[in-house]
Amino acid sequence: MGVHEKLLAGLRSYASLRLLTQVASWLGTVYVVRHLDSRALGEYGVALVVFNYVSMAYDGTLVEALVQRPPAHREERRAVFTLLVGVGLALAALTALASGPVSRAVGDAALAHLLDGVAVALALAALCVLPQASLAREMAFPQLATIGASQAVCVTITTVWLAWRGFGAWALVSGQIAGVGLRMLLLNATRFSLMRPTTHIRSALAYVRFGGVLFADNVLWRWYTSLDTFLLGRWSGTVALGFYSLAQQVAELPLEKISTVVNDVSLPAYAELRHDRRASVALLLETLRSHATVGFPVFWGIAATAAYLVPVIFGDRWGLAIFPLIALSAVAPLRLMGSIETPAMTGLGRPGVLVTTKLIIVPCMTAALVAGCWWDGIRGAALAWLCVFPVCYLPAFRLVLAAAGISYREVGAIVRGPAAAAAVMVLIVLAAAALAARAAGGSPLAGLATGVAVGVAAYGGALRVIDPDAFRLAQARIGRFVGLRQPA
Repeated sequence: MGVHEKLLAGLRSYASLRLLTQVASWLGTVYVVRHLDSRALGEYGVALVVFNYVSMAYDGTLVEALVQRPPAHREERRAVFTLLVGVGLALAALTALASGPVSRAVGDAALAHLLDGVAVALALAALCVLPQASLAREMAFPQLATIGASQAVCVTITTVWLAWRGFGAWALVSGQIAGVGLRMLLLNATRFSLMRPTTHIRSALAYVRFGGVLFADNVLWRWYTSLDTFLLGRWSGTVALGFYSLAQQVAELPLEKISTVVNDVSLPAYAELRHDRRASVALLLETLRSHATVGFPVFWGIAATAAYLVPVIFGDRWGLAIFPLIALSAVAPLRLMGSIETPAMTGLGRPGVLVTTKLIIVPCMTAALVAGCWWDGIRGAALAWLCVFPVCYLPAFRLVLAAAGISYREVGAIVRGPAAAAAVMVLIVLAAAALAARAAGGSPLAGLATGVAVGVAAYGGALRVIDPDAFRLAQARIGRFVGLRQPA
């Protein structure tokens, strides 16, 4: 099976299983949000940021390095395993030691114990790296998809049960621990990678050197994507942060799911195509087109219906999350398209470009988020993302395109049709949803249902008129994806 066929098969495996588990995950999320207060959600928001920061040593660093160049023999695998165990224990200990200072900085003593739970998840995550990288390198996407779906179901069941039992923020952290633990067991059952440690770890240091560039990129990326959480926790408190965290979760859930699926399956494809410039450029443009075609209607649709979605799904008490949700969703298509940079540059052996882009973005977003959070709390943070991020990201992304041999003109040719169609959709949805809500006596449910139904039809019709080629390509891709059409 060729690279493109493996890529398509991987996307099918991931998407089909994710679709089945996503329904359960969403129902679980709605239940949990309705049963927790904004303080618990804010505490978990800080704990999750800490976990994401520290786990960068694995995801986005060592996993990618091992996919790009797998260990050559057993002794090298032992060296890598020993390194991973040592890193995992060190990071867990560091997180436990930092739990007190972090909780005092945010002003919430309960956060310290939550971070102790995060330390347990970090230690378990270290044992996932070798088998995950091995399966990804082999493009064993069905197995990875099954494991990911099992983890998602485990997280949902654990979190919902503990939320029902009244465990507050601990329900969310415990779900995270249970999910990572199950993932570790399933990965090692599929590709057993536990072995006796060795004192000879010199051969593993090559992965640290390659991964060091990726780690630097991840630190910079994580800085500007999580700075708002720390600033709001410090200046506005965990109660206000809870509303912002809900908006982040809703806006970033499609972003995370789409980008994670595509990035996981495309990284080994880029690694195999790194000596074939034409094929790698075609894959990158194909991914950008797909992200634009899906991302603009999904995220702008969320923004257009946010005033109805929040009270219907989560309840009237979460009304303060509406404006941040609109702003974060409006800018999300750009972030989705930009997510292709990491697998593309890593697989093509150009990770240094990633760091350069972040050196452009980080100063701008740091200043904007500090000013926004200080000036107007959660609204100011949302406005910083909406107004500043596109301005600083577009010139930074040009460096990625140049490294791949692509111009902005080529990108514009495949993006402007979906963007214009989604803009037309937003105008129609806003008018139709408002009319439906008013006719139903101000019912947000009527506005949401009408907005979703009208939005689907409006986007399809607008795309067909504005960009017929994009419409036909989308039809063909959907047909190929579900197996109704065969590639030419």
